[in-house]
Amino acid sequence: MSRRYVVIGAGGVGAGLAAGFVRAGIPVVLVSRGDTYEAIRNRGLRYRQGGEARTLDVDVVGSPDQVRLRRTDILVLATKSQDAPATLADWAWRPVEGGGVAAELPVLLTQNGLDAERVALRYFATVIGGVTLVAARHVVAGEIEILNAPRIGQLIVGAYPSAASAPHAVATAERISADLTRADWLSQSVPHIDHWLAWKVTVNATFALSVLDGTEAERTALRDRIVEEVRRVLATAGHTLADPAAETTYDATQAAVGAGRSGTGHRPSTWQSFARGAGSEIDYLNGEIVLLARLHGVPAPYNTALQQVLGRSAARHEGPGVHTVVEVLSLAGSLGTRDVPETADIPEATDPRPGREGAVA
Repeated sequence: MSRRYVVIGAGGVGAGLAAGFVRAGIPVVLVSRGDTYEAIRNRGLRYRQGGEARTLDVDVVGSPDQVRLRRTDILVLATKSQDAPATLADWAWRPVEGGGVAAELPVLLTQNGLDAERVALRYFATVIGGVTLVAARHVVAGEIEILNAPRIGQLIVGAYPSAASAPHAVATAERISADLTRADWLSQSVPHIDHWLAWKVTVNATFALSVLDGTEAERTALRDRIVEEVRRVLATAGHTLADPAAETTYDATQAAVGAGRSGTGHRPSTWQSFARGAGSEIDYLNGEIVLLARLHGVPAPYNTALQQVLGRSAARHEGPGVHTVVEVLSLAGSLGTRDVPETADIPEATDPRPGREGAVA
């Protein structure tokens, strides 16, 4: 029996993965819910990329109970980070045909932050970490637009916590990477996925700035301080960072980002979540840095301020633009940081992403 991917979550990443698998003829079942499930079940997955629109016939189910798991299945968790713990717990003890439970199957994580893989190890013996870089729009239920072209996006995978500590998972990671490459993704299997996950945090931690109102100079001020603080806290906690420019083995320009149908640039996933009133990953991105800072006794006022301002905003289901960069800078100052210098004295922010071709989710 051939491998089948059970993709849990039909947002931008999950739908993009399912679309790639369907087009490559790789067996896949997409697990969705609510309006998105109804839309895909009734009219198929509407998929747009590079100016071309098509409707894909995807095997979709509305709950875990509707999936008859097989021993050759690979689970792919494509939910938001804040939903990962409950979803992993829900799936772990599901029965598998022929005996056993889902916790004995491999699981690939695609979440931002550092928490999902750690939580997965509580249940699953074979955990594959994933770093996803894709510019996807998911605004209308059952419709996905990929702004990358000609490839769908980038997905770097690896045995978690590393190839050395989980050698039994290395071959699985390599098979997944090969299938992703067939499915029109740029992919490679790496020995130290923990380094890549930490690097991705330095990118994701700046996503929240897209939700705030402010001038470009104000954004530069906060962006620089967020990135510096993230790198300092990660280093204090013992994390080292991957270097995409040196370590990526594929041509990332094959997933270059365009403007899309609306003619506007890509909005980060954090902005899209706020726009939908669907909460955010703030507690697992900037909040991860706050957690590490508290565990290691070092200050992180900028990430703390950003988490507090936008955490409250997400709880109120507020949209983008309600709060300002100045509000976050002011709160960071009251939390005990040094005075924020005049914006004129602040150098241009550096973007930690691997070039414009590497837009991230």
